[in-house]
Amino acid sequence: MVVDQCSQSKDIRRSEDLGITLIQKIFSNTYYHGGMSRLERITRNAVASNPPKSMLSPDDPLTAALSDFRLDPAQSYSDQVHSLLLRAIVRGTLPPRTALSEATISKLINVSRTPVREALAQLADEQLVLIYRQVGTLVAPISVQLLEEGRFVRSTLEGANHAELARTITPTQLAELNLIVQQQREAVAGGQIDRFSELDELMHRRLFEFAGRGHVWVMLEPIKRQFDRVRWLLLGHVAGHSDRALREHEQILAQFAAHDAKGLRASVSSHVNHITDHMQALRQQAPASYFAD
Repeated sequence: MVVDQCSQSKDIRRSEDLGITLIQKIFSNTYYHGGMSRLERITRNAVASNPPKSMLSPDDPLTAALSDFRLDPAQSYSDQVHSLLLRAIVRGTLPPRTALSEATISKLINVSRTPVREALAQLADEQLVLIYRQVGTLVAPISVQLLEEGRFVRSTLEGANHAELARTITPTQLAELNLIVQQQREAVAGGQIDRFSELDELMHRRLFEFAGRGHVWVMLEPIKRQFDRVRWLLLGHVAGHSDRALREHEQILAQFAAHDAKGLRASVSSHVNHITDHMQALRQQAPASYFAD
């Protein structure tokens, strides 16, 4: 038994090392060539030669996404603008290839153009917007390549984390996890997609924090952005997605209660990898321009 536990611990450490190595690679210069990201190179020629119609009249989607926002004068303006646009892009309020006018954003949220320009530059670094000099800025399409990388990292790290946590999870932590899943049931029953997604995010984050690895989740945040964009599209376009996700969360909860490390590895892998299975259905319903292969 001691030998098996040592072997499992080594497997977990190897999985974590592999995932963290890929995290570092994703943020390294190997993903940029000649100052241009892989995603930007995929779409640059098409945009430059035939700018999307949304670039000619950006006000409607921006108004819908930003009209209720209120700046907090005590906080960094550029950070607030970044958070606002990031949320709108991930949740699809600003769909892929929507034009982002610096002047219009500044006017809508009553701030100077400098923090808007800084926020857009940060979003470009995160490959969520594409900035073309003398053409304009638009929301980046969902990169299928980056989606796959995010899926791999999540499957690797969450599987390792949860398998180890299954042996150490406390009754207090189980009670909190049970409460989160119960709140998810209520959100699904009430058709509250936003609430369910927030609770989904909370559950995954808390499982890393339960294991003393809260910073790992922080590192995962930028890597899983394309993953999160697809998850929001699935909730809005693919029937039964939230019901299926809830059933899988209930199974994961039961396996934690049973301290079933092996079963958790399999369940987490299936849970994360389902996003790939649903991509075909999603691409049949969402506009083709939303994606870049």
